[in-house]
Formats: sequence, structure tokens, C-alpha cells
Amino acid sequence: MKNSVLNITNGDAFNVYFLSKFSGIAVPFREAMMDGDAVLSIFSDDFIRLRSKELEVTFEEYRANMLFCDELNKNDYSGLCLWFGKDTFCQINLLTLLAYLEQIEYRGDVMLNYIDDETFDIVQSNIGIELGIYKKLYEEILILKKKPSEVGILSPRAIELYFDYISDENLLAKTVRENFDRTDMEIILILLEISKEYGLSDIQAKKIIERNKRHD
Repeated sequence: MKNSVLNITNGDAFNVYFLSKFSGIAVPFREAMMDGDAVLSIFSDDFIRLRSKELEVTFEEYRANMLFCDELNKNDYSGLCLWFGKDTFCQINLLTLLAYLEQIEYRGDVMLNYIDDETFDIVQSNIGIELGIYKKLYEEILILKKKPSEVGILSPRAIELYFDYISDENLLAKTVRENFDRTDMEIILILLEISKEYGLSDIQAKKIIERNKRHD
């Protein structure tokens, strides 16, 4: 017998909020796929080894955070409801999740709610997702680093900003180099202010500073 809907949220903060406001089962998607490389077989051992190195955690720590994979493996859910923002951080994670659902040949209904990452307000709700193109998009965008001709349910703006983010001359890197004489905390605040569409975290901001602050 099929279980009810599984909610997969864009991270721990909204997951806590969801559980306080709504009923149902909810698990967070814990990744930062806009940083670093990936492999085609999503959440395989090779994938986890690569991504755990990028995120500076152990293989075991990464595996322990894959709660949604465990839920999908142990329960037969009739549908999934995804809760993600439209910034680049969330959209690249969403792309990875949709590609994974295609990889495991998930056959249930998949619905998407777009949320505001700061207020947690629902921006768009009950968007039906038809799987079939996202594993190809995942390969094009995250492995081949090639701009796609279509993005499905994803935000074209977020994908555009992803390619800016991974370029050598992206806006954030330039900002760090233009403010090299400021303290790291001052630069972090500047980056977080100008990077709302990217969905940048303070950890990512620190890494950008490390890569670019003393760049000639």
C-alpha cells in the first residue's frame, strides 16, 4: 500500500518551519550543488566521495544527511511535494533532485511549491512537474558546463546566474577583488547583499573571498 505525500524541502531552516506550520512528513535536501563538480550517477559512492570533499565533510557524514534518499528507498510514496526557492542555489539543487528522481525511475506525482527564501511565503503553488528532461539537463549544466536550450520548470534567470557564478570573471569574484582592502566580514556583507538572486550562503562567500581576495 502506498504511503501519502513526502515533502522535500530546500534545507533545514525551511524544514523546521514546515513542520511547525503544516502536517505531513518533511525531509530537507542538504547540498550546495552550485559549487564544485559532479558525476553522472547521482548519490552513488563516486558522487558522495566527490561531493563530500567539496563540502568538507566525511563520506559517512554526507551519507547520513541523505534523509530523502532513505525515505524514498524505504517507503512507497504516492507523490512528492518539493519546496524550493527561485535563487540559483535552490534551483541547482532542485535540478539535481529532479535528475535523481528520473535516475531511480520514480513514478509518483511530483508537485512543486516555489517559496520566498527569506519570508518562507509561498510564491507559486501546486506546479505539476513532468519528469523526463532533467537528467539530460543535469549532465549538460553540471557536468559539461554547457548552457541548455530549455530548462523545463527551472528558472532561466537562475541558470543564467549559475554560468556567471562559475566563470572566472563573475560579478562576485570581481566584487571581492575590487574590495580587497576591506575586512573579510565587510566583504561577506557586501557579497550577501548583491547576491540574493544567487542564494549565496556565508560559507560560500568565505570561499569566494579565499579564492579572490589576493587575486592580481
